[in-house]
Parts: sequence; structure tokens; C-alpha cells
Amino acid sequence: MSIASGPIFQVAWVVHDLDAAEQEFTDSYGVDRWVRMPRMHFGPESCSYRGAPADYTIDTSLGYAGGQQLELIAPVSGTNLYTETLARSGPGLHHIAWVPDDFDAALAAARACGTEIAQHCTMAELGMEFVYLDGGPLGSYIELLRLPADARAMFDSMIPSGYRNPWSHG
Repeated sequence: MSIASGPIFQVAWVVHDLDAAEQEFTDSYGVDRWVRMPRMHFGPESCSYRGAPADYTIDTSLGYAGGQQLELIAPVSGTNLYTETLARSGPGLHHIAWVPDDFDAALAAARACGTEIAQHCTMAELGMEFVYLDGGPLGSYIELLRLPADARAMFDSMIPSGYRNPWSHG
């Protein structure tokens, strides 16, 4: 049974220093523009980490390599999957994300397969929800996203001219 299929929505790295990571991607890989989202707070009412309520803050930055979304994540406070990864292996690839057509069915399929849900958060004000599945033999995590149409449109508006997102259906 497939948990998710289709194109990859996002590739993400966890880093200590957003400025340095953005500069590396800009200089070496041609990512021209970054959109910062500082001090994103996730509280225990909307997020769990390894099955327990979580309370943490992160800084993130989004950029595009062509139509492919890249995310950089720098933990600010609290314990979470990002701090765990940095402590275990340092900066590097953190997750690959998919936006399943049916988020609830994909999450149910992951659970039915016995896949560990390492972190689960909702952003009710945006209608977004995301889970990180333990990558098992893959190493890095797999993220599943519930992404409503207005959030998709926001991300689409960030794609550089001349490219299109790989997940569009048209």
C-alpha cells in the first residue's frame, strides 16, 4: 500500500545558521530569492513530538531551485525533531515532503504500516497540518502535508518566473 505518491513538494535541511545556508544555496546552486519566516512558534495545543506535547520555536526560510521548493529550518528554542537531528548528526538533509491528495488516508496508511509519527503539528489559522514519518532505512524523515488551496497559491506565487511547481495538476 502506498502512503503517498506523485511529485515531491519540498526538500528541507536543518541548519544552525540560516544566513550561511542561504548564501551557500545562492552562490553554489542558483537559488536567487529567500522568504524568511522568523520565530514560528508551535505549542502543545497544536504540536506533538515523539507522542508528547511539544513547545518550540523555529526560524525557516523558503527558496526555489526552478520550481522545486527548498526549506531551511533553524531551531530557536524547545525540543523537537529539528534539535534532535542537529544533536544526532549536525546540519543536513532533514526531510522530503509530499502533499497527498487525501492527507487523512495517507496518515491512516502510515499508521497501518506501523510507521512512527515522529512529529505532528497543525496550523489551524492556515488550515495546514503536517506530520513527519520516521524514515527507517531511508534515514531522513518523510513529511506529509495537508495544504489547502490558498496555501498552495501562496507557495505558487513564490516560484521564479519561467518555472512551474512540480505538483500542479495542469
